[in-house]
Amino acid sequence: VVLLTGGLGLSDLFYRHFEWFAGDFSVLTFDYQIQFADNGEFAGTVAELLRRLKEKAWLVGQSLGGVVAQVIASRHPEVVEGLVLSNTCSLAKDMGDEAYSHLKKMMESQKKSKKLLSVLPFSLFKRMMKWAVMKKKTDGFTAQEKAAMEELCGAMMELLTKPYEQHMIDFLCDAEHYFGMTRNDFAPWEGRVLLILSEDDTTCTPACREDLIALMPSPTVVTDLTGGHLALMVRLEQYAD
Repeated sequence: VVLLTGGLGLSDLFYRHFEWFAGDFSVLTFDYQIQFADNGEFAGTVAELLRRLKEKAWLVGQSLGGVVAQVIASRHPEVVEGLVLSNTCSLAKDMGDEAYSHLKKMMESQKKSKKLLSVLPFSLFKRMMKWAVMKKKTDGFTAQEKAAMEELCGAMMELLTKPYEQHMIDFLCDAEHYFGMTRNDFAPWEGRVLLILSEDDTTCTPACREDLIALMPSPTVVTDLTGGHLALMVRLEQYAD
């Protein structure tokens, strides 16, 4: 199992998931290292690692990690056993206008963040990031869940560096170079794709979810995992099951 983290790019976010899955599987996870300039280069590196290990893996991707998983699978199908994608979007060739517009807006927002990053003290930028997560991503959480998310957020902000955040913004925006995927690209995994798409996720809209479902061959679709975009962080046991 290869765990692919979301847009923050820090594999430490998956610490509890790694620990959980390692009881039954061999598990790999890693950051999206700065030396790999784009998604294609990173995908090639993951594929080469799996080839050297003589392994085919299930790619488990959350948010941006789901996009990275699609790039790896479409370019290196020989190392992929199946896909588990949660609260993410597609890079489909025939993507609908609504989903495409939403993704473009997300990327434009990231480019604006990079400009802010160039002028603001990084300590202030990190406080703004943490505020945005707690303000926009934790609706419906219990007080205990919010406290856990705030603690996790704080720990991640301590690990995050300015050069790495700049890299992650570029890495996310680079995804637009991989639009054009078709259902045929994922035909090898018919019946071996699990999509966990929380209905209360506002980051990946219903249009994004519908395009992803249409792109995948006979996927199993789960929509009742609540908790918004970060459902897998606060519903670990349900997610793992």
